[in-house]
Amino acid sequence: MSSEKIHIMTTAGAIKLDLSVSNGAVNVTVDPKAVYARVRVHTAATEGPVADAVNDMMFTERGDKLAVSVPDDMVGGVITQIFNSGGRYGSSSYSIVNTGSMTGSVVASGRDVWVDGRQIVKDGTVIAAQGTAVGGGAGTITVDVILPAGSSLAVRTKNAETTVRGDLESIRFDARNGSLQAGSVKVLEAETHNGSVLVDSVDTELETSTHNGSITIGAYNGRRGSARTHNGDVTISATPTSSGRLAARTHNGNIRVRGAGHLDLKTSTHNGRVW
Repeated sequence: MSSEKIHIMTTAGAIKLDLSVSNGAVNVTVDPKAVYARVRVHTAATEGPVADAVNDMMFTERGDKLAVSVPDDMVGGVITQIFNSGGRYGSSSYSIVNTGSMTGSVVASGRDVWVDGRQIVKDGTVIAAQGTAVGGGAGTITVDVILPAGSSLAVRTKNAETTVRGDLESIRFDARNGSLQAGSVKVLEAETHNGSVLVDSVDTELETSTHNGSITIGAYNGRRGSARTHNGDVTISATPTSSGRLAARTHNGNIRVRGAGHLDLKTSTHNGRVW
């Protein structure tokens, strides 16, 4: 059993997808043979906040634009510590004793608690049987996307990893906790707080920044580029077709830019090396 929603575009061809999701993974595949874009949002959880988030999500289609909005399932706040010694469970809001063990991601909503999609506490009382061990992926949301060639992608995530396979016109990526791994894109705009950016190639424009995380561009063919990170390395390989200005900056980390002798290259690092 699981919770899922599926949307298939009624408009054929390339689309502009705007996706917002927390707590899980985003998997995007660009299929040149695909005629209609397809989005599947699913979780192994059958009840609780994560399942509710999937059931309450919205698809909004307007022409070649599709907005996918998954509500934040962490409405009650995430319990960040589990005390498992002697079966004792505690948090800033609860002081509950359970003779079993509780492990995994924990979501609280009011006086109810779910561990990886399974309800453990109901109305302040532990309902899990003695010896219960909870784990696995039931507490996460997965978004699987198939896009026709020529599509564009915008992703906003809080705690989700994003992987893109194939070529896109543009990627706009905004993550609080989560990394981006992608193939080829013409325009890349990416900002992460905790997470890395790894892209095989950028063909036109590059604007990316991270607070904690590395930036790696396998082949930079663009005409304007900027890569900034506070804690992390910047690695860029420029090709002979690239032009214009390329800036690479980091506060704590190394910078390595290859093949950029013909560019207006600006680099700076406070604690690290440039080569």
